[in-house]
Amino acid sequence: MAAVRGAKATLRRDVRQALAALPRAEIDAQSSAVTERVLSHSHFQRAATVSIYLSAPSAEIDTWALCRAALHSGKRLYVPRFSTLASGADARETHSFTEMLMLRVYDTHELDHALTVNKWAIAEPALARADGTPRENALDAPGGLDLIVLPGLAFDRQGWRLGQGKGYYDRHLAHYATPYPATATTSLCTA
Repeated sequence: MAAVRGAKATLRRDVRQALAALPRAEIDAQSSAVTERVLSHSHFQRAATVSIYLSAPSAEIDTWALCRAALHSGKRLYVPRFSTLASGADARETHSFTEMLMLRVYDTHELDHALTVNKWAIAEPALARADGTPRENALDAPGGLDLIVLPGLAFDRQGWRLGQGKGYYDRHLAHYATPYPATATTSLCTA
């Protein structure tokens, strides 16, 4: 198992270096092409509720246009928020872990003006809206999500995803699959 972890760490480092060398114009062109492809896909077109990652200001596929298109077409949009929680039931325990929530963004005004940037330079919604009402969590959404769009750093020939290495999406998908096993997923990455 340690050999696999080491190989993944090496692959992540190599892919990040290659992506860092990509010109911004190339990333933008790939982002536009991927956005058009997702928008034309039947899973997206049929979806009433979607979860889409908010891209980091790096070599990730830019998902902001995809989020705007989802909202403009009347879809319910959920985006990630990373929350640090105390681990264990013992209040004296000092360890914590970070979980990923998928919280609803209700309109383009919220998407453009009500998000804050976290420690990874990724925009995310607050737990509550401006009026103080809690944001809907995708796990509580009536009927669940129809489509989850998540980031990928690299993929193997069988389509298995290599993420950033923190396991947020892996844990979230495993937790989400219990009540909603038939939710479609797709991952995006820069080539």
